[in-house]
Amino acid sequence: MTASSRVPSCALSVLGGVIVLAIQAPVAAVSAGGGAAVGSGTLSPGLSVLPSPQVISYSGSLTGAGAVSAAPTIISDNCSFSGTSGPLGGTIAADEGSVSGSCTGTVAISAALTFARAGVVVALEGNGSIGTDPAVVGGACLFATTQAPPITNFSLVCGLAAG
Repeated sequence: MTASSRVPSCALSVLGGVIVLAIQAPVAAVSAGGGAAVGSGTLSPGLSVLPSPQVISYSGSLTGAGAVSAAPTIISDNCSFSGTSGPLGGTIAADEGSVSGSCTGTVAISAALTFARAGVVVALEGNGSIGTDPAVVGGACLFATTQAPPITNFSLVCGLAAG
C-alpha cells in the first residue's frame, strides 16, 4: 500500500443550510478517526491585498470518534498548532504553507500539515500520529474573520479524518 492510497477521502457539501463533511478513513489503519475542530488563531503581520509572509498560531478543541490501537475511542482534545505561510506569503484571497502541533486530552495526537486556502475554504493534509500509531491526516476548514485588513485574527471550523 502506498502512502497516497492511505489518504482519507473527504466530501464537503451543504444540506439544508448546514455544511456537512463526509470522511472515510483508510481501511488499513490501526488507529483511525474523524472529528470536528473549532478554534481561533492569529496571523502576523496580518493578511492584506499584497502578499506577505505570515506567522500562524492556532488553538482549539477537537471532538470526534475513532479507534486507537483498534480500541473504540471518543476523542475530546485541546489542540495547539503553529507555522508559517509559504515563500510567496499570504493575502486576503489566498494563502498556503505549513503548520505543526499536537492535541492532548483523551488521545495524544500530533501532526505536521500543509494547507492551502482559497477565500474561506482551507484544505489540510499531512502526517502525524494517533497515540503511538502513525497516521495520514486530511481535512477541510472554513476560515472566518470579522476584521478589516490587516487581518490578524481568525476562526476555523474543520472536519478532519486520520488513519
